[in-house]
Amino acid sequence: MYKILIVEDSRLFSNLLKKEVLSREGLSPVVTESFAATKKILEAGQENFFVALLDINLPDAPQGEVVDLVLGHGVPAIVFTGEFNDELRERMITKKVVDYILKENASSVTQVVSLVERLIRNQSIKVLVVDDSRSARLMVVDLLKIHRFNVLEAADGDQAMEVLVHNPDIRLVLTDYNMPGMDGFELTQQIRKTYDKSQIAVIGLSSYGNNILSARFLKRGANDFITKPFLAEEFFVRVTQNVEIIEYISALKEAAVKDFLTGLPNRRHFMTEGEKLHAQACAGDITLIAAAVDVDFFKKVNDTYGHEAGDQVLKKVAALLARHSGAGNLIARMGGEEFSILLVNKNLASAIAFFERLRSEIQSMDIFHNEHIFHITASFGVCGTLGASLAEMLDRADQKLYNAKEAGRNRVEVAE
Repeated sequence: MYKILIVEDSRLFSNLLKKEVLSREGLSPVVTESFAATKKILEAGQENFFVALLDINLPDAPQGEVVDLVLGHGVPAIVFTGEFNDELRERMITKKVVDYILKENASSVTQVVSLVERLIRNQSIKVLVVDDSRSARLMVVDLLKIHRFNVLEAADGDQAMEVLVHNPDIRLVLTDYNMPGMDGFELTQQIRKTYDKSQIAVIGLSSYGNNILSARFLKRGANDFITKPFLAEEFFVRVTQNVEIIEYISALKEAAVKDFLTGLPNRRHFMTEGEKLHAQACAGDITLIAAAVDVDFFKKVNDTYGHEAGDQVLKKVAALLARHSGAGNLIARMGGEEFSILLVNKNLASAIAFFERLRSEIQSMDIFHNEHIFHITASFGVCGTLGASLAEMLDRADQKLYNAKEAGRNRVEVAE
């Protein structure tokens, strides 16, 4: 749970902020209305605040003194104010606040809390800064750290490629153009040999700002270009936009292969990856056993307790199957109440014992819904020998699943 400090003397605005913070998962607000109250709670040291949302015009601190107070206790600050001018902007940028946001309307509240969530996500995003000038590099690093990014550094292109080898989960590279050895153009080209724009965003940086330089960076595969010196606001907007594009593409890719309800792989992913496993089995590299699993009397659950209860059943069964499936095996929700499993490198006897354990655990699960507790069972059909195709193995497993249903359900039936 992330503790968010809200310092606001307007009861209306603080209530709006508090309500918005509470509406977001994983956030917990702590509200104060004055400099004195804020100082007291910070000096007590009992709260570990992730970020502070600050009104800079408080009755007992009208000159923004609360910003220095909060930053002095190591808490990042987002400032909101009813007015804006160049002098105020310069003061806030100099103090290295995360951002300043105008109190204009209800959308300002949404904006500031969305920024908090952005900071939380930034902690897991690796950004690589590449520049042979240590001072220029540290300036960019400091800006990124204000927004809580996980920042890595490299002094030239060769060093940057080495960092990428050891950190393939880097999502953004900011590179200077003019560097000894491998320059920014060459580095961008090297990155694009391994990573496309949906995997790593590249932003070119240079003080030699002209349209030709920008075009040359973009032609070599950069996502964006920023001319130095730049405004902090422009820098953060560009960085955030590029990171969010990467996130959106990743989310779309994940949605294409995952079942939205259970989080398990979907039929499409199962068939694609299953064909690969079947090919390995045909080559003699692995052994493969297929199983079809179906929740018994699932329609009765929906009719008796409602579809929310049915969804809860599917989630619990999926979680159990995922928890026990183990590395290297493949599991998916195929649709409705049916799941499929491919077990790799298990002999038939151990596979049958595994499915019997799953069946027993499903039978023992307590399902809580509203004031009701109920239980379910599941039937298993197993294909224990390698078929000519994955489809053939799944058909044989489905036939045995049908046999298990006909024989009374809550059973494991095997085609050897």
